[in-house]
Amino acid sequence: MILAGIALASPTPAAVPGAGIFTSPLILSLSIWVPVAVAIGMNLIPNPRGRYDTLMKQIAFFTNLGIVFILFIAYNQFQTFLPGMQFEEKLPWLPSIGATYHLGVDGPGMTMMVLSGIIGIAAVLASWGVRERVRSYFCLLLLIQAAVNGAIAAHDMFVLVLFWGAVIIPAALLMLGWGGPRREAATWRLVGYWGLGTAALLVATMTAYAASGGSSFDMDVLLKATLTPRVQLAVGAALIVAAATRLPLFPLHGWARDVYSDAPLGVSVVIAGSASRLGAFLLLRALVASNPDAARLLAPFIAVLAAVTIGYAALVALRSVDLRSAAAHLAMVPGAITVFGLAALTPLSIAGAVLSMFTGGLAAALIVATAWTLSDRAQTRSLQLLSGLAPRMPILTWVFVIAALALLGVPLMASFPAETMILFGSFKTQPVGAFAIAAGLVLTAVALAVLVHRVLFGEPNHDAPAVSDASLRETWYLGLLAGALLWVGLFPGGPKLPGTEQPIFDAGLINIMSAGLSDIASPYVPPNPAATQ
Repeated sequence: MILAGIALASPTPAAVPGAGIFTSPLILSLSIWVPVAVAIGMNLIPNPRGRYDTLMKQIAFFTNLGIVFILFIAYNQFQTFLPGMQFEEKLPWLPSIGATYHLGVDGPGMTMMVLSGIIGIAAVLASWGVRERVRSYFCLLLLIQAAVNGAIAAHDMFVLVLFWGAVIIPAALLMLGWGGPRREAATWRLVGYWGLGTAALLVATMTAYAASGGSSFDMDVLLKATLTPRVQLAVGAALIVAAATRLPLFPLHGWARDVYSDAPLGVSVVIAGSASRLGAFLLLRALVASNPDAARLLAPFIAVLAAVTIGYAALVALRSVDLRSAAAHLAMVPGAITVFGLAALTPLSIAGAVLSMFTGGLAAALIVATAWTLSDRAQTRSLQLLSGLAPRMPILTWVFVIAALALLGVPLMASFPAETMILFGSFKTQPVGAFAIAAGLVLTAVALAVLVHRVLFGEPNHDAPAVSDASLRETWYLGLLAGALLWVGLFPGGPKLPGTEQPIFDAGLINIMSAGLSDIASPYVPPNPAATQ
């Protein structure tokens, strides 16, 4: 019933807000600026010779925990039948150029905020083993979290560009300061590709701004302005470049292998889990929802990028001899599936793409984190040495299998309804692409099967270094990511008591994301033959 309602995608009727107990308009600003304020405060705390390193970690953890608590309340008080933005904030900022501090989230935006909160907690737990310059590390990690939240909540294109670009600075500093042996090359690749994407987003924004008369950067004005077809295509092409560098999509994926292989674990989790999902969110917000004509013209090109990305990532993972490199390429698959759902341009595929932003972020973060942790515990990344580890690593074996199943979208995983909606919703508009994506997933399954068999269930290698299973801390952050995938997979509409239809304590992710989704998808509803007769 839920999926059928989403697929109909008739315009959402206006509704009177319910009796929500938490309707503070500052919720989004708190999620952005509290991490910034805490990072500044942490820098002011004296820390001679690292005496208070544990305190710094605890401050970062409880900051993220507090943000998740506030977001959880907002999530449960979210009005699922309101068509517009909620928790909206709008303040004049640069009136001379028409820029405003405008924040707001609809269903897809609230879904992304929840993802960012979960990833933030997992990233802090994954970073607990950091021992050098601890205060600086966690300050920069909080700044990444703040910039990602700002990019999700921004409802002004000028503000969006600032937050989008701001993610690069702390990520690059973390790479340089705490990365692996190839950290310099990885950092410059990240800065180069993400800088190119930021420039493309700026070009798209300024082109639309100039063509619309240069009066406002507000998304309600700028993205709804009437533009010529040529300008629409130019803006759409620039948005695709910006999204492709961030997700990433082939051929703008050059940063992924080095970053996921050599970045600190917590940074890899943030980038794979939430920062990279901003690419798909940008396409949803600035192209699919705002520029239907350009979206239809560019959809085949986007579908080709998605299909090629999945096939390329699976082939490279299949031939890789480095566990982290294989995981880095496999982490590209969920983003490509999400983008294909947007390219199909049907109400059902768009709904699947929104859910896939959440599930794909969790799956990508889990496969990267599991590979990183397993190689660290096994003291090698070489697939020529890693073999038959399941008896000695039971916890990591289970998590690795869950990560593989989540990437493939099997039943009970949260990615299953997302990929099902995308594939079923794309057969009419992108039949060739749908079969190409399915073939790519089959190839991905082969790569994962070979990887899992070789590393976990193959013949033990007695010449390999000694191994140990995941520690309690590592079990917590891996379990958080895996648990979120299983929870949404089991209860996408929220848990219900027998004989009742109302969810208890969890409103259900599909119910939340549907708010405003029907209005986004309404331009792509097939015409009703009965209505035209």
